[in-house]
Amino acid sequence: MASDPSRWWQPALESSPGEALALERAAAHQQRFADIDALAARVLAAGLAGDPIATVVPGRGRHTPDTAEVTALTAEEKVFCAGVFEVQEQQRRGAWYLAEKLSVKAGAVNLPYLLRERPAHAVTLSADDTARLTAVEGWDTVLLWALLVPLFETLLEPVRLRAAGEIFPRAEQQRFWAAIEERYRLLGIAEGALDAFRFGGGWHELDRAGQQQARLGLLDALAAADLTQLVARHRIRRLQGLMAGFAKKAKAGTALARRVLTRELQPVVSAYFGGDWLAVLDYLQVSPHPDEEIITALPEPRLYVGTAARTVGMAAEVGIAEDEIQAMLAAFLGGGSSVSPVQERAAALRDWWAGFDHVHAVQSRGMPSLWGLVDQDLMVLSRTEQGYTPQLYRQRLPSGVLDVVGRLWETVTLPQHPGSIVSNPRPQQTMAQALGPAVEFWHGVGLTAWFVCEGPYSRTTLDRVDHYYSRPLAALRAAGCPVDAAFFRELRAAEQLLGPEEEIADSEDSTVDTPYGHVTFTASMSHGSRREGFERVRDLITRHRRTWAEQHLGAYLKQRWRSELEDVARAHHRFVAAKGRPPTLAQFARFAATAANHWTGGDLKALYTAIGEPAPSSQERPARLLTEDGYDFARRVYQELGGKPVDHGTWMNNPEETQRQWQLGRLAIESLRYLQLQEALGQPPTAKQFGAQRLVWPWPGQEGEGWPVLQHVIALLTSTRLSQADAAGPPSWPTTRTYGARQMLAKGTNAAVATESTTVRITCTGAPIDVSAVLLGRDGTVRNDHDLVFYNNPHHDGVRVGEDTVTADLSLVPDDIVSIAVIVSIDIEAQPAAVFDQRTQWRADIIQPCGTQLAFAPEPFSSGETVTIAVELYRHTTGWKIRGVGQGYDTGLAGLATSYGINVEA
Repeated sequence: MASDPSRWWQPALESSPGEALALERAAAHQQRFADIDALAARVLAAGLAGDPIATVVPGRGRHTPDTAEVTALTAEEKVFCAGVFEVQEQQRRGAWYLAEKLSVKAGAVNLPYLLRERPAHAVTLSADDTARLTAVEGWDTVLLWALLVPLFETLLEPVRLRAAGEIFPRAEQQRFWAAIEERYRLLGIAEGALDAFRFGGGWHELDRAGQQQARLGLLDALAAADLTQLVARHRIRRLQGLMAGFAKKAKAGTALARRVLTRELQPVVSAYFGGDWLAVLDYLQVSPHPDEEIITALPEPRLYVGTAARTVGMAAEVGIAEDEIQAMLAAFLGGGSSVSPVQERAAALRDWWAGFDHVHAVQSRGMPSLWGLVDQDLMVLSRTEQGYTPQLYRQRLPSGVLDVVGRLWETVTLPQHPGSIVSNPRPQQTMAQALGPAVEFWHGVGLTAWFVCEGPYSRTTLDRVDHYYSRPLAALRAAGCPVDAAFFRELRAAEQLLGPEEEIADSEDSTVDTPYGHVTFTASMSHGSRREGFERVRDLITRHRRTWAEQHLGAYLKQRWRSELEDVARAHHRFVAAKGRPPTLAQFARFAATAANHWTGGDLKALYTAIGEPAPSSQERPARLLTEDGYDFARRVYQELGGKPVDHGTWMNNPEETQRQWQLGRLAIESLRYLQLQEALGQPPTAKQFGAQRLVWPWPGQEGEGWPVLQHVIALLTSTRLSQADAAGPPSWPTTRTYGARQMLAKGTNAAVATESTTVRITCTGAPIDVSAVLLGRDGTVRNDHDLVFYNNPHHDGVRVGEDTVTADLSLVPDDIVSIAVIVSIDIEAQPAAVFDQRTQWRADIIQPCGTQLAFAPEPFSSGETVTIAVELYRHTTGWKIRGVGQGYDTGLAGLATSYGINVEA
């Protein structure tokens, strides 16, 4: 934008903070920030003096967000903040960029307090308060996100950067510290404040007490500054970023808010202008863009579901034939029926529930358990858990119900590839997900009753089911469909009437001839217990389940589809309000694919119709490669790969073969995703598109040998062609060995671990190291940058990093995290030229409170590796395992982090 002398802020773009503040003062704009600056300065002074600033209350479970309260405010300040930062107030001014949930490092504001009160663990405790905060619950979240956390993080960055060593190359470290020193200078902080912290300043020569004293010295230096000026300089620096962003987009003299407000600038507008874009324009002395539209309220969601009967009645009143109106409705809904696809699936769920209810009602002793009636569990091919029957629904549910489920949920949309509707290998599972917490609870309590009474064991007791199933029960209450509390009282009473525990044992007789005649020996092995009285408990559950269904099932099913569709409609409206245009199909799929898979068979156009919005484009329906049940196809792949289900003897006596079979089973299950990708892409996926690097390949040549084998098998079973397929060699598998009191893992092998606190300690000879951890989802990448747990983020979602140790409380890891990679990297500041080699080697020791003791030491590295994946904790069926990985890279931690999807620059 050309320079305009009437705009005071243009010279401020290249000015120092002091000069920019003088220009702002001359333009009579400084007074508008007086209250905000005073608030920030007072809170900063309180924090530096050692007062706690905020409290974070963790949510219960993955689906319950954390909440925060800023406690260091006076009553008058709270009233002021409510008027400025309340989400509804900010949205009324047009701030629709505010997300429904914000990930806020709220603990940053408490770091000074912790440095004074708990100096040895301050950074770790501060990181504990990184929160998934729900913004709509109060103004505290927006205040933290927009104003306080950026201020405290800027000032305390030296502490965080020194907390866990350096993970970037030497040149980048020097650049980081130079930027911090320049930032401190511009903020007017005393020159000597960073003496002990700066790069090459001798930090590593300080002992722990010396480092703690240096941190306290930094707090004192900050507290001694003119905090009013410091806060104002910090503000103007952030506003200079806003000015620069506006100037970049204002080609015609002004700019649209949606083009200027990047993710980095959104909190600036919320902090200093209450989310009001018109106030920003007034500050910049420019007029609104002619196309600017400030939306002060979102439209209420309107759903076009269940209109068929009403439309037919209205048409009859005006003389339109029913078949004619039915054809019109079918065209509107985009299918061959005048019934909405959502209604069709809701009706199918009612029919499924009737079959499900009957199966549970007639269950009796002597039958197999009903574990497997609902497709809720991880697919496992190499070994079946005792009491579990895969695809039991095939045997117990009516064939008509199964056919309808198979037809209605046979396709899905992949969020990453929304241009095509592809095969769904597990329609029964998607159906169960659409049905949600009702089936999770009622099926779960039925299984609990069975395993308590018939054995061999149960994960909970009848008097604890309300605690064990607290999450689905809370969801049912939130849906307005609660389970009667009397049910749990009657369950507790029924448990008291069960018979005594009877041991379940297998006996085997063997006869030996002796000089005195035949002697028979009986060997007995116990594997659980049972209690008399299942039928009485079953009938109690059946009575309450049917009462619940009579009272709530219809309303519950409507609430299920309505809540999901309304969430999609609101997300669509929010996108339009924030961006000024509708989302593309790919953008829509990011927040709509789950609802589409549940209620329209993955058809995004049908979902658009249901929320009353036009679809930007149609999806392809490629030829289906998966023409059979996903379980059946995966079993065939497993057999072709050389898989053979593990019997009890192999499982007990040959852990190496058990592990190899599990890995083959895992690859067979992943073949289902391969087929989905092939349908979506129109050709077989590459190894990179498939994510082959995140899997373990049980061949001597690992991925290089196993990937062509898998491709060849899938092509053979689907009668498709590959451009190139390699022949498979005979699989082999390394062995585990015992070293002292600990089991030593060989590279690629694994061992089961308990779902409890797991400590991985790294010891290294030859060079100093840094230890970090990465939390990974099912696609082998992070959910967001917080999933890298390191010096700037030493605790996240149950995983903690400290010096040479990673500790993961596996019971607290969210459900959508399937593996945790423990990373070992060279400390390049301490020893810039070091690499892992014959002289520099590490070893991982794994311990748990239950007594688990494992170790892993890879062969020496030889290719200049500076970072390695040491071990991987990963989910297996209902528990966890740990694998020795020992994979090295020469890219440094930053390169490895990028491959996991982490924005390293951010």
